[in-house]
Amino acid sequence: MKNLIIFNKTISISIFTIIFIIVSGSNNFSYNFKLSKALNSEIISDQNNERFLIWVTFKDKGNNVNELLSRPQRYLTERAIQRRMKVKPADALVDFSDIPLNQNYISELVSSGIIIKNRSKWINSISCIADRNQIEALASKDIVSKIDLVRTYKKDYDNIEFENNSSEITPENQSSNPDNPLLLNYGSSLNQMQIINATIAHDSGYFGQGVVIASFDAGFDNLQHPAFDSLRARGFRSYDFVNHDTIVGNQSGQMGSGSHGTQTLSLVGGYRPGNLIAPAFRSYYILAKTENTDSETPLEEDNWIAAAEWVDSLGADIITSSLGYLEMDNGSSHSYTWQWMNGDSCFITIGADLAVNKGIIVCNSAGNEGFHSTRNTLMAPADGDSVISVGSVNSNGNRSSFSSVGLTTDGRIKPDVCALGSGNVVAAAGAGNTGYSTGSGTSFSCPMTAGVCAQILSANYNITPMQMRQILTQTASNSNSPDRLIGWGIINCWEALKLGRTLTGINSAGIENFVPEGYSLSQNYPNPFNPNTIINYQISAANFVSLKVYDITGREVAALVNENQNAGAYSVSFDGRGISSGVYFYKLEAGEFVQTKRMVLIK
Repeated sequence: MKNLIIFNKTISISIFTIIFIIVSGSNNFSYNFKLSKALNSEIISDQNNERFLIWVTFKDKGNNVNELLSRPQRYLTERAIQRRMKVKPADALVDFSDIPLNQNYISELVSSGIIIKNRSKWINSISCIADRNQIEALASKDIVSKIDLVRTYKKDYDNIEFENNSSEITPENQSSNPDNPLLLNYGSSLNQMQIINATIAHDSGYFGQGVVIASFDAGFDNLQHPAFDSLRARGFRSYDFVNHDTIVGNQSGQMGSGSHGTQTLSLVGGYRPGNLIAPAFRSYYILAKTENTDSETPLEEDNWIAAAEWVDSLGADIITSSLGYLEMDNGSSHSYTWQWMNGDSCFITIGADLAVNKGIIVCNSAGNEGFHSTRNTLMAPADGDSVISVGSVNSNGNRSSFSSVGLTTDGRIKPDVCALGSGNVVAAAGAGNTGYSTGSGTSFSCPMTAGVCAQILSANYNITPMQMRQILTQTASNSNSPDRLIGWGIINCWEALKLGRTLTGINSAGIENFVPEGYSLSQNYPNPFNPNTIINYQISAANFVSLKVYDITGREVAALVNENQNAGAYSVSFDGRGISSGVYFYKLEAGEFVQTKRMVLIK
């Protein structure tokens, strides 16, 4: 057997398959062409009747594909359909990848004794665990087109993200800060928000409202933390793809006990004034546990893809995915290596790019594998050309030494952007803890970037995923000289948001089909201004709306809006050429909602 394996390295795939057939005793070698080279290699080397986690891909989806394509409401929520309208024509909102798996094919596999682990309509496959004889039987079925290994990753417990900070938990700060010049009191989290220039967006009324964010992680062990009070009050969806139930916290007798998700979630959606405020504290959340921390291979790509398909159907706008894993033992067929990072080869990257194709913004950690002089150190799916890959910088704005670098093997710059990922203030993990700790890693810079994306979507919901990537890179700190170390540099939330408001969709008619969470009046921009400025506001129900400008004496200067309007987000321009320099006030009235803000005209 050993000699056969050595010989096989120098011969073609067809000879490889013949050797496999001879060794396995199969009488029909054509069946085994359905097995990938990696799986063939594993089976030939198998001496102990090992069981393999595999993808089984079907030849088609049956005969009623056209009928299913005409009825997307059967498998997508209305919100998901509306999100797809940003990136697809109205008559092509769904495609072959959206059609559910053929149930007759599923039944045939189940009746043969196969236990299905996950299903993927996007890649027309199921994942299951099978031994050599079962794989051979699967390959003989006409409905099966190919069989491959499900790739897995091994967690490095020496990774900076898994340093134990439990002894460094600081208690909750109960005091206020009356001298704070900002609208919100960020406490110790101020620095991480200022580095990405997100506080100005908060002062202007953009908190991620109206946006749905999906967080993929190892588990969320402390959702009762005070930083999640408002998140829980709005309600959230959750699913554990490891144990297949709806509880993503730790449960006795179940696989995996994760705390990493608690920390990353607090960096995208946490809100506890005086302690920690994250960019998107008014968004809605979907939580997915995709990692089994009990296993030596805690991330299995089929869990990630299954989670992506689930949140797509629910209408998620953003996926934040904080992965930090090493490949399996050197030379293993069970995992991807740096050579695979070309944006097209890894199943998990294909899944991430498909999510973007369906209108979801995907932010993924670049990885914590540090610098290598001659090759990339990226983690899939951060290599995806449509994925926003996020690296880490420290408080001085310099690249964190652990942050993974590009280029991809096809020559593209990665990471795309960076945010603070060294010494971030996070909600303390561990059920019952109400304090705060610190952590480092690209898993912490990624959710902050995703939160900024939500703030920008609050300003213009019609921005597409590729437009989001463009405005983040165009306004980042290294936009003039992007490189393989930090990409286009540190994101600039406020500058990206201002650019995003000019792209598409927002005008005096509002955003079609977008219903804000509540009423809000944003700070005008620019401010001070000369002579034009923009005023944005949102209303959550149809009302008679009045938006007027007054001078400092209370005299009405201009009536910008005076009409009935439907729920939506609106943007109005004010021209100050006919008035003198000075302080002015603008007032929004919509039903019982009344709010006034100050602006300054300087000529």
